Amino acid sequence: MLDARALYVHTDTHAHTWPPTCSIVHFGEIFDEDFFIHALKHNVNVVRELPEDILQRFDNNISNIVNLRLKAWSSPTYYLQKVLPKSMELKAVRVAPFSNRLAHAVPSNVQGLRCLANFEALRFSQPIKTLAEKMVDRIVKNSSHGGGKYVSVHLRFEEDMVAFSCCEYDGGDEEKHEMDVASERSWRGKFRRRGRVIRPGANRMDGKCPLTPLEVQKVCQFINWESVDFLLS
Repeated sequence: MLDARALYVHTDTHAHTWPPTCSIVHFGEIFDEDFFIHALKHNVNVVRELPEDILQRFDNNISNIVNLRLKAWSSPTYYLQKVLPKSMELKAVRVAPFSNRLAHAVPSNVQGLRCLANFEALRFSQPIKTLAEKMVDRIVKNSSHGGGKYVSVHLRFEEDMVAFSCCEYDGGDEEKHEMDVASERSWRGKFRRRGRVIRPGANRMDGKCPLTPLEVQKVCQFINWESVDFLLS
């Protein structure tokens, strides 16, 4: 859409979803970089490093490249009118955060490329795939009483997840204040906009609240699948 000739693949290690002890830095440590480049070669020229002449424009420091703070769910017109002129002027721009920056309603060719990048081009790196295969193999072998069947439950109950949900738990006013601070830190007034009504009780009734570890335990007990093992990850 922007007729971009190169894409420098770089993961954001400062995102609030990364654990503090996480040592992963490069895209290639998470995903198969060679396969990603190959899968997109007919659509986007993906490069591992920026060309030298481009880097020199920014004193060989990627941090000096302008970071465009794009609106979430922006239309193709927004990119053509706002982003394209800036990228042509500067020759290189950064986009962070990158998730949810493009609207759902886009031309079919753009949607096709989005699906290609998200669902085909992204493949875990070999070390991660090997570890996953070992885990599944061990789980199946250790689930002998259930015929090798198991259910994997991913417990995500981090601060940012709870803050974004606008749900209330049993921590009282102190916990609510902490979540309000976390929400403001990450989303800067998104939940305080004029006309925005937040109903924590309704969110919970609609099933939009992250489950606490205790609630997950209760759900597992309620299901009572005696022949199935549970893997909490």
